[in-house]
Amino acid sequence: MKINTKKLKYGTAAMAITVAVIVLVILINVIVALFADRVNMNLDLTPNKDFAITDETKDYLAKLNEKVEICTTVDETYFQTSESKYIKQAYEVLKKYAAGSDKISLNFIDMTVNPTYVDKYKQYYSGSISENSIVLFNEDTKRIRVISVNDLFNTEINYYTMSQSIVSSKAEKTLTSAIMYITDPDPKTAVYLDIITESAVEGNVRSMLEDDGFDVVKIDPLTEEIPAEASLIIVNSPLNDFSEELVDKLYNFMENDGNYGKNMIYLASTSQNSTPNIDAFLAEWGVKVVSGIVSDSNQQNILAGSGGYGFVTYIGDSGTISTGDGSETSYTGGIPDETLENPVAAAYVRPLEILFEHRGNVSAYSLLNTAETGYYLTEEMTREYAETGVMPEIEEKSIPLMTLSSKYVFKDNEQLLSNILVIGSDYVLNNGYTSQTYFNNGDYFISIINKVSGKESGIDILDKDLSGQTYQATESQISAMRVVFMFVVPGAAAVIGIAVWLRRRHK
Repeated sequence: MKINTKKLKYGTAAMAITVAVIVLVILINVIVALFADRVNMNLDLTPNKDFAITDETKDYLAKLNEKVEICTTVDETYFQTSESKYIKQAYEVLKKYAAGSDKISLNFIDMTVNPTYVDKYKQYYSGSISENSIVLFNEDTKRIRVISVNDLFNTEINYYTMSQSIVSSKAEKTLTSAIMYITDPDPKTAVYLDIITESAVEGNVRSMLEDDGFDVVKIDPLTEEIPAEASLIIVNSPLNDFSEELVDKLYNFMENDGNYGKNMIYLASTSQNSTPNIDAFLAEWGVKVVSGIVSDSNQQNILAGSGGYGFVTYIGDSGTISTGDGSETSYTGGIPDETLENPVAAAYVRPLEILFEHRGNVSAYSLLNTAETGYYLTEEMTREYAETGVMPEIEEKSIPLMTLSSKYVFKDNEQLLSNILVIGSDYVLNNGYTSQTYFNNGDYFISIINKVSGKESGIDILDKDLSGQTYQATESQISAMRVVFMFVVPGAAAVIGIAVWLRRRHK
């Protein structure tokens, strides 16, 4: 029998090509399956890249040289099967951290299956680690940060239904801040004074400072000394006056044996009683907290539902102060809103007064003011207004709402500073204001703290509102695409190859 060498030649070549294509497709699928979790090959098709991380975070992760473990005590299927786009977004963000650095490992632990996994962290963390936690652990320095999955989101309460819903994602901001915190070689300590107060912002202030990389501890100033290593103390709206002994503690802390270098946040409140000892202390720093409540006669500045005592104001030039030597210092460098067009919201604010700009080694400046249409009512005027319903005669003017005072000394030709930031209301740091990207409250506060503390600003990451239309593949669509690329495409290639081989074989 005569062999058709031409058919054999082309048939063999066609078969070889077909086999090669099939093997190549299979290999590609195997490689993708092996590396998909590590490389995170998902495509973000949303207009604003809602499921991506910022270039700043990518650059930071690329330079990371310490081993970081991210352990999520929630089973991975919870993220994969959730109907919430915010949960899905958080899942994608988590995976991108592991893909962004070979120093980061990401584990999803089902606590019902492996309840003892987190025991290895207990020697480094005094709190409890339970389900719904995310543990970030620096394996080199043994520093740890434990957050809740809920900390990845901003929420709001519907007071009609008393239900809580997610309104925006802060997953990237929270995770990046936590990693920066546990890898910071020289963390700064902030001390929260445990005092009687009617303020409700402690948790939010602590959270903002911790997200900024501070170690925050709480002490009873009546029985404990302020730690010498602390760089910042927070005095949150004391309801009653401080004793002379406690005021002396503040003096000693701020002067630091003549070395200065300390900072204080003082939040005022309209609910405070008379505080003559605190007032005398602040007066030495050039600031007076006036008894009264601020408002604005321009109704366009008034916040809805605030009864006229909530309003917005703009940073503008007040974020930059001219010092006595003619130089200028900006306190807005850490604000993502570089145009400063977003306002700062204020409510139930006591007016502040600058007693002097410069006296001896003390300087005092205003960092936030009302518009020229601002005014304030004294307690007497407020009572009169409540009794008669007639607005008393007021004086419209720009009123300081946030001031910064500095004491300094020169040592070895170096200026050493201690600073006090006075804010006329704790409401300025209310979570409802600091968590909204429309307001500059949180960003401005942290920008000032970083500036006076000599601390580098963290990465500025805006929260993400996913309420707009985004592309979300359903589970059925994902399954369909998996079938197409794993079976249909290779199968089609095989069928085409066999058809070509049979056609050429019978020529």
